[in-house]
Amino acid sequence: MSFATPWGLLGLLAVPLVVFVHLFRRHLRERPIAALFLWTEQRLVADAGRTRTRLLRTPSFWLECLAAATLGLWLGGPSLGGAVARHVVFVLDDSASMSSGATLASARDEVAKRANGLSSGDRVTVLRTGPHPEVLLGPKALPGEVASALTRWRPVQARHDPLPTLDLARELAAGPGEVVFCTDEEPPGDCKDLTVVALGQGAPNVAILTAQRGARSNGAGEELRLRLGGYSGAAGSQLTVRSGEQVLAQQAVELRDGFLDLAIELPDGTAAVQVQLAPDALAVDNEAWLLPAPARVVGVCDLLPAAQRPLLELDRVMLALRGFRREVDASRAQLVLSDKPGQLTAGQTEIVVAPAEGERDAWRGPFVLDRGHPWLAGLQLEGVVWLSSRRTLPGHVLAAVGNQALLSEEFLDAGRRLWVNLDPSAGNAPRSPDWPLLLANVLESCRAEVPGAEMPNVVLGNEARYRRSLLAGNGDTALQLEAPDGTRRPGHGLRTVGWLLEQPGLHRVLGSDDRELDRFAARFHDPSESDLRGLRTFVAPATRAPGGEGREGSLRDISLEQRVLGLLLLTFVVLDWWWLARRAR
Repeated sequence: MSFATPWGLLGLLAVPLVVFVHLFRRHLRERPIAALFLWTEQRLVADAGRTRTRLLRTPSFWLECLAAATLGLWLGGPSLGGAVARHVVFVLDDSASMSSGATLASARDEVAKRANGLSSGDRVTVLRTGPHPEVLLGPKALPGEVASALTRWRPVQARHDPLPTLDLARELAAGPGEVVFCTDEEPPGDCKDLTVVALGQGAPNVAILTAQRGARSNGAGEELRLRLGGYSGAAGSQLTVRSGEQVLAQQAVELRDGFLDLAIELPDGTAAVQVQLAPDALAVDNEAWLLPAPARVVGVCDLLPAAQRPLLELDRVMLALRGFRREVDASRAQLVLSDKPGQLTAGQTEIVVAPAEGERDAWRGPFVLDRGHPWLAGLQLEGVVWLSSRRTLPGHVLAAVGNQALLSEEFLDAGRRLWVNLDPSAGNAPRSPDWPLLLANVLESCRAEVPGAEMPNVVLGNEARYRRSLLAGNGDTALQLEAPDGTRRPGHGLRTVGWLLEQPGLHRVLGSDDRELDRFAARFHDPSESDLRGLRTFVAPATRAPGGEGREGSLRDISLEQRVLGLLLLTFVVLDWWWLARRAR
């Protein structure tokens, strides 16, 4: 006999405790008398404390001793040499090729069959491979829970290394455990300590390798650019392009040398585009969703004095700029123009053109520019006469002449500020081509701070990022991402919220009151997974135990012994209660 929990045998101390209680019992029996007044002269004096009495070996005493002994054995977990309790760790290859043909159904059936062959005392763990191993079930769950975990398994990931997940499985199964790796190709490395079940089958397949939408080469309108690839002798397919219920294009395609490039014109104002190929061995690479590029209109708040605007040629400059809107409320703008520094919020940029003060100098160059900074991209300042005050600018100097800083960038706790040391009353700097170019560069850098999806079209396995406004009343305080199957996940983060996309199709970003704020389109892309020629079918049993040789110290299935002892304990307690109740009558 062995014990699963030897420390539980301390519960056997309840047996001498029962004997002690019976030895030092104190029980005054009730006696009937004729009248109480006969005893008025007498006092009933009880001895202080309990004294040792003769041990009465009544049925109640024996039942209580048996119950205490049974409780101690139950806590100790005795084993009479029953079957070894198995711990099976199933590792599911989550690469997209596992969903080709009948591979996914066969893999689910194989795992379910092995789980159903386990006893109720056995335990299972289900892992899913990936860049970061994921536990689908367990650790050490009941075999009956495997079926529900398999329904949640939908392999759509790009090719990845399964070794980190296999190493985790070896750690979980060390000792009495077993590892079953369900895949569709030859496993990497030494897998003699695993049972490898490969269920892959090669088949012809056509895949969407590249899907992009953008401006046409002539700049007029938008077009869809596709690259299709065929494998295992696949020579063609049927291509359909839709936008909602409208079919934009439908044609049969023939692959030359296994590849084909297409360009399809899209009507103006086309919303989400769905590209589909005819069904074949692998479904995940037959479909791609594409959303239009977001407008990302920058809010610009002008707080400059009315007298300074004409001197800075702002009306002329604003006419030359695109992709912005005028904003009255400075807190809702991404770019603020002012003559003095103000309080900024996260993501804001402020251009401060401070009024001239003190002595001034007119500079003709040579100008020293930080040409690696995006704000100064393309600036030359050739032929510019720059009138500036003699002052020190805070932050990092971007442009200078002699020992005088003309432009500087100041980083703040929230946002950043561009200081412009310029007196527009003289000189030609505001009328030079470099002045609108500087404002255009700053405006373009602010475009990334506009709330919304940073990149609406994302490849599966990558992160979809949404930039929040951080303003009360915008409804983006608490965000959720709704997947194509209707499941939702909360978003976490301060300025930017991100989610890893695991399902192809359109995902919705939901704010307060389930209001849709934006969308992401996710598609699969991995030519190596679309090529099904290397898939295999075989079963390779393990030749050694994970984590070492032998199975010394293996746990055994003690569920039967536990049930029997529990039933005996209940029986002894009920009989003791019945005996004491019978005596009381």
